[in-house]
Amino acid sequence: MDHTVPPKEYKWTPGNLINESFRLGPNGHVCIVLNRQIQIPAHVVKLLWKNATLRCAVDGGSNHWRDFILAQSLTANKGNTDNSEVGIIEPPDLITGDFDSITEETVEFFKAIPKIRTPDQDATDFTKAFTVLQPVMMQRKVTDVVVFHDCSGRLDQVMANLNTLYKKQNDSCNVYLLSSDSITWLLRPGKHTIQVPLDLVTSQRWCSLMPLGSTAHNVTTQGLKWNLYNAQMEFGGMVSTSNTYSTEFVQVETDSNLIWSMGAYDFEEKLRANIN
Repeated sequence: MDHTVPPKEYKWTPGNLINESFRLGPNGHVCIVLNRQIQIPAHVVKLLWKNATLRCAVDGGSNHWRDFILAQSLTANKGNTDNSEVGIIEPPDLITGDFDSITEETVEFFKAIPKIRTPDQDATDFTKAFTVLQPVMMQRKVTDVVVFHDCSGRLDQVMANLNTLYKKQNDSCNVYLLSSDSITWLLRPGKHTIQVPLDLVTSQRWCSLMPLGSTAHNVTTQGLKWNLYNAQMEFGGMVSTSNTYSTEFVQVETDSNLIWSMGAYDFEEKLRANIN
């Protein structure tokens, strides 16, 4: 008798984040703002924030959220956009961190917002924010977290954010890192089906699989232009970067954690075109 346990199956619909409902899960999602400039397309940010069940700024992230609110207000007042789609931009429900980055102006701007200090220096403010948020997430049965996280060249912060994925992603918590042109999350051991928005397939946007921290001994994919078949992936060996799609349904079966990242917006391409 075959007692082999079938791989756990996961389904992912990143289109909900970028061009459809701008809402994850039946009970909504959490939005977190980290301490970097927000370069995600503004309408995406506003709709994800509007549809969030819980909104959190992490330390200096509150400075950037204040800047974002003021910039959007200025744009709306100039008549360059229709802000009625999202209404007034809500402040965070709470601000967390060790508060070594938040400015006095931001403290005053958000003076009515609860602030929860997390002084432990053995973890990043991002990681510590989950300690505050997860009891509320469990109470409200929210499992998805959307993070605005552009890193502006800071490799150490990129790696720290990926480390938080490894620490916090589990069956009751899916964490998505959104940057100016990409979405990144963790694929845990099992069989994953990723429904890729059709426009990303037809435009041949990039995607990647990265075995961060440990060797993946057996990785098989379907639906990519360059598929893997029972492949071993590790740093110092093979990684899959600058891949793309052959279909809108991608399957990844892995025996170890993998970082999945995919191009989502054309923000950077438009910026380069304007500069040129």
